[in-house]
Amino acid sequence: MPMDFQILDADYEIVDSSPVIRLFGRGADGKSVCCFVPDFEPYFYLKASGDLHAVARLIKDTFEQVKKVEIVEKFEPVGYQKTKIEMLRITTGLPRDVPEIRDEVLKIQNVLRAEGDWQVYESDILFRNRFLIDRDLGGMVWISADGKSVDPVRYLKAGSGGSSRCEKFACDASILGSELKRIENLTIAPLKYFSFDIECLPLDGGMPSPDVSPIVMISFSFEPEYKGHKTLILLAKPADGMNGDVLPCKDETEMLNRFFEIFCEYDPDIVAGYNHQDFDIPYITDRVKALTAKGEVINPVVGRDGSHIGYRRFGLITRTEVKGRVVVDALPLVRRAFSLKQYTLRAVSKELLNREKLDVPPLEMEEHWNDSGKKFLKFVDYARRDAELALELILDLRLLDKYIALAQVSGSLLQEIVDGGQTSMVETLLLREFGLRDRVILPKPGDELSAERYDMSSDLKGGEVLEPKKGLLENVLILDYKSLYPTIMMAHNLCYTTVVTRDRPGGETIKPPSGGEFVPPEVYRGIVPSILEDLLNQRGETKKRMRRTSDENEYRVLDATQLAIKILLNSFYGYSGYARARLYSLTLANAVTSFGRSNILNTRDLINSDIGKIVLRDSAALLLDEAGELSSQYRIVELSVAYGDTDSVFVHCRSQGDLSLEEVSLIGNRISKIVSASLPDPMELEFEAIAKRAVLIAKKRYALWLFEPRNSGWEDKIKVKGMETVRRDWCELTSITLNSVLELVLKEGDVDRAVEHVRKVVSDVRNLDPRKDTDIIEKLVLTRTLTRKTESYKNKQPHLTVAENLKKRTGVMPSIGTRIPFVIVAGKGLFVDRAEDPDYVREHNVPIDVDYYVKKQILPPVERILEVFGVNVSSLDFDSKQKGLFDFEAKKPEVKKQEKEKVSAQQKSKGTVQEEKVQCSEIGRVEQRSLFDF
Repeated sequence: MPMDFQILDADYEIVDSSPVIRLFGRGADGKSVCCFVPDFEPYFYLKASGDLHAVARLIKDTFEQVKKVEIVEKFEPVGYQKTKIEMLRITTGLPRDVPEIRDEVLKIQNVLRAEGDWQVYESDILFRNRFLIDRDLGGMVWISADGKSVDPVRYLKAGSGGSSRCEKFACDASILGSELKRIENLTIAPLKYFSFDIECLPLDGGMPSPDVSPIVMISFSFEPEYKGHKTLILLAKPADGMNGDVLPCKDETEMLNRFFEIFCEYDPDIVAGYNHQDFDIPYITDRVKALTAKGEVINPVVGRDGSHIGYRRFGLITRTEVKGRVVVDALPLVRRAFSLKQYTLRAVSKELLNREKLDVPPLEMEEHWNDSGKKFLKFVDYARRDAELALELILDLRLLDKYIALAQVSGSLLQEIVDGGQTSMVETLLLREFGLRDRVILPKPGDELSAERYDMSSDLKGGEVLEPKKGLLENVLILDYKSLYPTIMMAHNLCYTTVVTRDRPGGETIKPPSGGEFVPPEVYRGIVPSILEDLLNQRGETKKRMRRTSDENEYRVLDATQLAIKILLNSFYGYSGYARARLYSLTLANAVTSFGRSNILNTRDLINSDIGKIVLRDSAALLLDEAGELSSQYRIVELSVAYGDTDSVFVHCRSQGDLSLEEVSLIGNRISKIVSASLPDPMELEFEAIAKRAVLIAKKRYALWLFEPRNSGWEDKIKVKGMETVRRDWCELTSITLNSVLELVLKEGDVDRAVEHVRKVVSDVRNLDPRKDTDIIEKLVLTRTLTRKTESYKNKQPHLTVAENLKKRTGVMPSIGTRIPFVIVAGKGLFVDRAEDPDYVREHNVPIDVDYYVKKQILPPVERILEVFGVNVSSLDFDSKQKGLFDFEAKKPEVKKQEKEKVSAQQKSKGTVQEEKVQCSEIGRVEQRSLFDF
């Protein structure tokens, strides 16, 4: 009977001297599954010259690891080619044989004294990935496996002569798969989520060491429950009077063994924590080793196959692998998804979950642990809360939705995606499609070649940025090119496989402005454009399904899918110029951006010169030659491109009298149609939004009061680009003040009130009392990340000063990767020496360097806005206790102060407005763009 399940993880085991693929997952029935798939063999390709039959015989005779060598016909990776060439496909017995012999195989050329360029292809693809690619499977996809049920331990023992390192399997069901079939299923299997957190006793309040510092508590949080428990806390000592979810043990060894028992009994799919990849998992691993060396008996099984806990370090990166499960650290996921001042669990939980983290200072942990009353109970609750918060971040913020969708769309395993494998996603798609087109792919470049490419990338020119019309503008259309770089690659057939390198087509070629030549699609349809077209179609269909569905869960899955496709669509251009890519082409990357630059310049000329003006008549937007004889009843709107940046164009609409949002949107839709008609398919310029007011300051620096069409109405928000509201190296008060100024200027049209507000903020700062004005102190905090060990810094840094002060006072040095909060205090020393811990400042009433905050933090960004209106910026530095009010000159904006009320009245009369005020204290409501950096 077929077994249906969703693939979570994959690897292989050696059985009878042959590799057997293992697919781990969970079925719709809630059972965990392991599917064994035999008879898949590792292989790679060799391009050689001379007599290939002779080369094949010599390879077979020389390397005992080689099972067979076949002559096959393949296209090379890069360049338009009319015909395939013969290559050797070399199949080995074991996956490890491939890296062992791939370099040695090239030495056959010397033995044969053969001329030409020999090259090894696809020799560094992980065996599990090779299987998934060749079988069109992947992470988080559903499959139906036909085969017979097996006892995994007996199966592996029988195949290994009676011994197996996998003595304990945690899966509910195991099958020897004879036939695998991918099935379409939108749902997510009923996954089990499990988070844990450990508490150690520090050395004299300092950082604990696994060699000597015991683990005293381990807390769990479960979803769904484990034996009726949402949480559990294990104690490394006996204790009386505990709640039912607190399990005392006789000592640390018993507690650790109980931890591993619960781990396997619960059988989680997702193993979560907060910074547990860098701390908790390595600490447990090393602590188990330390105790085992002392004669303690601990069985540290965590994998579904009975494998032990472990980790590997790559420089500052720590990777953990738990067979059959996915390790998800909430910290890096939160870093990628949210731009915050600090990423401590306390700060993140308060900001994103509105939940407080309980805290026990390191210097007091031993005291709390040895207490038998309230302090001990507080320590237990502190541990419980940490595990709860880690799981809540994953589930409540739906941090995994995007990654699950990326795995499904790309075919990569979920663990690879979560660990930041954006390159692997692109390469998985390319490998699959290249294989279907009989093309091979190069291995990853070494350090030397990557360095050469990195130097070459300085020749890569980016997108076009037009000089903005600086100042305040009304009624600005925001037009965006839909998936600009992907559609350029599709429209012009730009690909590694279409670039003219050796063979030439018979007819015309496509010649980008940057140089190079590409064959047109009728000669050879490029692989990358084909992948992009498929992804674009998938996204379109996904969006249609989103509009049709009324099921909330289905909508959420579909929304994550369309976002994942968007991320992948935009990854292919970046991959072409990535120095460590298997496929690297500066010619291709430059071709894409050069078409983009040409495109935006052509669009500017089309709007400014060819269109020029739009006539509004009877709810229609007409060109001048369409309108015929003009009358006073018609509205003539002058158009001019006010700004442009890579994939967006801002068009200023000017007319006698006020323009309604509906009128401006008519113009936007007409312009988008005219420009789109001038572009090759599938390129398209979309009308996105209207900026009722816009302040353009410089290239990539502006603020907009945006109105976006939503559900037959309009939603408004303030969008900021390149200003201090979205930069973490400015204090929070800078962002709050600037947001308030933008509110008053853009929404209210009131420059006077904006100036008054800034003067009040400055005065409050100049007269603050650290003990009384704790809220202001909190808003003056700056943060910087501790990126390396203190001795590795060449120059002194303010956050380094604070970290060293903290170590002196508490004995604890903040770990690498921590964002250190600090404020600048008054004094005569250097700036870096006057950085201080905010808590210390409040407790000891240390005076703040108010001049620094006023002149270096608060005023510079505000001045850049208010200068547009002719404000005398010297008037902004105000102290109510030392100066009287004095006049300032301000150039009033051309718009009327009552404009906002008019806009609101127009919308309310039509029932189309959802007014959304951005409060000064709510920075998160101002739109911020962040990079997915996978």
